[in-house]
Amino acid sequence: MKKLLMLLSICCVLLLVFGCSESPRVTEPTGQTSLGTLVQRPQFIENRPESVIQQHILATSTSLLAEKRPPKPPPDTTPTGDDPNPNPAHKYAYIVGIADYDGTVNDLQYPDDDAMDMKAYFQSQGFSIRMDLNRSATADAIVAGLQWLVASAQPGDEILFSYSGHGGKAPGYGSSIISTDLYYVTHGYVMQIFNSANCTKKLVTLDACVIGDFNSDCQIGSIVATASNKTNSYDAPDLKNGAWTYYFVEAAAGLGYPYAEDVATYAEDGMRAWASQYNLNVSPKHTDKYTGMFDM
Repeated sequence: MKKLLMLLSICCVLLLVFGCSESPRVTEPTGQTSLGTLVQRPQFIENRPESVIQQHILATSTSLLAEKRPPKPPPDTTPTGDDPNPNPAHKYAYIVGIADYDGTVNDLQYPDDDAMDMKAYFQSQGFSIRMDLNRSATADAIVAGLQWLVASAQPGDEILFSYSGHGGKAPGYGSSIISTDLYYVTHGYVMQIFNSANCTKKLVTLDACVIGDFNSDCQIGSIVATASNKTNSYDAPDLKNGAWTYYFVEAAAGLGYPYAEDVATYAEDGMRAWASQYNLNVSPKHTDKYTGMFDM
């Protein structure tokens, strides 16, 4: 009888210990920590000397494209509502996706997949596509791709610049995209080229961390849509994409949303809902300075 009572006591203790334990609470990952099916698209790991970093920053230059920059088109005064230019004569897109960086410490999972999905959608919408993936997306290549957009665009045309990869803060220059050869291509530099295009229908999409400063460079006739403002973006193995890009493409290609404003809002709402499952802090954002609705 004593043995039976002792056995029952042991069973009760085991039940209390194992049967009533709570599942661990999911917390936001830091650095490159993998959490379940989540992998943060971490901030760029920078361990180079300051002197080397400064040599790897492409920042705004007042002389950049000064001789070839076309005159600014007049502001679009069309009343808000439907797209004033729903059927551009030509559409051009420059798309960049970088998962493979110089070395291995900064490699990511899905930016190249993001770029391929963006290409498939925008190609279906009649865009002429130029794309750089992974090791082809050097700083020189990115600048050349942006200049190709500017050279291609004519009044009445539509252009897109889409980037997925690392974002970071260039010391003294703010939000930057980072090329495969580890250059900070700053928001001022990118947008100075992009904004010089002689057309009034322009879209920028960026799936990267701490990339919000690009929104401040949005000009009349443009929409800038970003996966983050001051926080991180995320690779999502459960979605096989960057989280923001997944919902952007789902809205545009899967649900057939025609307008960039609605697609960007859907991507933001989708990313927030996805992140809330894991108690993650995200801050997707878009800035709209296009008159009327932007029909992609």
